[in-house]
Amino acid sequence: MSAKLIDREIRTVALLVNPAAGGGRVGAVADRAEARLRGHGITVTRLIGTSAQESLELARAAVADGVDALAVCGGDGMVSLAVKAQAHSEVPVGIIPAGTGNDLARDYGIPLGDPEAAADVVAGGRVECVDLGQATPDGDEPQVFGSILCAGLDSKVNRRVNEMRVLGGPLRYVLASVIEFPLYRPRRFRMTFDAGLPTEEVVETEVLLSAFAITRSYGGDMKIAPDADRSDGLLDVVYVGRIPKLRFAWHFPKIYSGRHVDLDRVVTRRCRTVRLEAPDVEAFADGDSVAPLPVTVEVLPGAGRFLVPRSLQSHESHQ
Repeated sequence: MSAKLIDREIRTVALLVNPAAGGGRVGAVADRAEARLRGHGITVTRLIGTSAQESLELARAAVADGVDALAVCGGDGMVSLAVKAQAHSEVPVGIIPAGTGNDLARDYGIPLGDPEAAADVVAGGRVECVDLGQATPDGDEPQVFGSILCAGLDSKVNRRVNEMRVLGGPLRYVLASVIEFPLYRPRRFRMTFDAGLPTEEVVETEVLLSAFAITRSYGGDMKIAPDADRSDGLLDVVYVGRIPKLRFAWHFPKIYSGRHVDLDRVVTRRCRTVRLEAPDVEAFADGDSVAPLPVTVEVLPGAGRFLVPRSLQSHESHQ
């Protein structure tokens, strides 16, 4: 499905900054991006929360006030906060990459390591209308996400990454995988796809890792769902069943090109909703914890807005 692109005039930007991202170097990145935005004649208000909850509240207030764009200087977790604030509104999210994985920035074609170029994308005003995901733990509030929800070995690795204080960037995911992989055992999953729809199906199987994707990559450019289309109204599902550990380790590098989906223990499908149940498994989305399973995941068609480079083409754009 072709993405819907809209041109917007960007005059005011709320710049949401995570001071802990990028090993604490994000302040200099934010300064460079802010200077570039002001050079475009844009009014910039910097938002810095003392916690994730305060950052979310600041972002929601900016959206409610009608800012032209909500830009984020940080990693995927900070972008996820912006997505939660932006969902179902017309305010687009811009990304100034300064995190560990920066997978959302990669998927949207945002320049890495160049705050000025990323700020130019924000100033350019090209908005892509996309799907978002929503995860609802049993008995708890729904949580919106922008990229991928994972459950299994991959979420275990994600928790390890968030607790690590060594290395940086994608290498942290590699090290966390090396630590967790030898110890992890597949869990028995029950997955109910599209409950109440004609395509409803229940699958019970052992699962090593699983991903429910709006976008293609996680973990620092691991293309877990290489065919994901962020505007098709569907989740791309990829899960790996029980597989000999040596065989999995041998084929693991294929995840960086997306060729892992051709292996016989890797299952792919698409759905609108899925309920996940498994013992001792925690769901993560956009790099942060959601809740222990059970969790229901669904797609929110067209609920998201991202600022993207003008090199993207569309069948539908207007002033």
